[in-house]
Amino acid sequence: MSAATPKVIAIVGPTASGKSALAMRAALRWDGEIVSADSRQVYRGLDLGTAKATAAERRQVPHHLIDVADPEERYDLARYQLAARAALAALEARGRVALVVGGTGLYIRALLDGLALDGLPRDAALRSALEADALRDGGPALHERLRAIDPGAAAAVDARNIRRTVRYLEVATLTGSWSALQERGPAIAATWLGLAPPRAWLDDAIDRRVRQMVDDGVLDEARALVLAGVDPTLPSFSAHGYVHWAAHLRGALTLEEAIRSTARDVRAYSRRQMTWFRRDGRISWVDPTTTDVLGALEAQVSAR
Repeated sequence: MSAATPKVIAIVGPTASGKSALAMRAALRWDGEIVSADSRQVYRGLDLGTAKATAAERRQVPHHLIDVADPEERYDLARYQLAARAALAALEARGRVALVVGGTGLYIRALLDGLALDGLPRDAALRSALEADALRDGGPALHERLRAIDPGAAAAVDARNIRRTVRYLEVATLTGSWSALQERGPAIAATWLGLAPPRAWLDDAIDRRVRQMVDDGVLDEARALVLAGVDPTLPSFSAHGYVHWAAHLRGALTLEEAIRSTARDVRAYSRRQMTWFRRDGRISWVDPTTTDVLGALEAQVSAR
């Protein structure tokens, strides 16, 4: 590789900001491959609802860490870290540029910063009690408890993801701060670029994306998951929209209500994503609505 050719590029930012499109362009520019950092794209059968790369795109540019688990499985951070680090090592051995792309901030940190996941404390009795509290009071109430103890941890997890909220609250309760315990192993150097479009533009893009999902057949995906008997409490079903699409299919919501609820959830999630990423000083931010994003990335690579 020449000095102007990166080894690892991290493209981050909120959902619908254009990360995947930039990653495709960058992969073709540097003869690279894409390593997904999306906690829901790991699941098979959740394609439209998680905005996965199309089959044609995956034929054009190899993608890793997509479709590696069945929706009935519980795919966790430790499993992702192991597999994604192996993917980066394989790409380096083959002399390929790795583009780490996604909006799951914790996955990206686990991969590139080497979070020492095994070092986080556990207490089975406490976890059982927290799970019981979640069943009784609901996920949002548990999330508020986490926010009171550790706002940084609360910003990193979706309130609807009860399993992860319980885990973060378990660690925060035992130590006083989940965030402070994120020990780092060997870090992986990367060129970082973040996409930060104006909020109004992003909200509109999210609304359009959700409606396009419906036109493309996301209801059929949700129907297939329901017919397969996927437990709606599993992490796979917490991917944005599926709970609302399923509610529409059983007659509990109109289609327009399901669309509005999904878009609302995605907009709220995009705000949490920015809260997470803005704390990372390594990221150079650009507005994709006014900037040649590939040119900005090339400038970042040249500056390293």
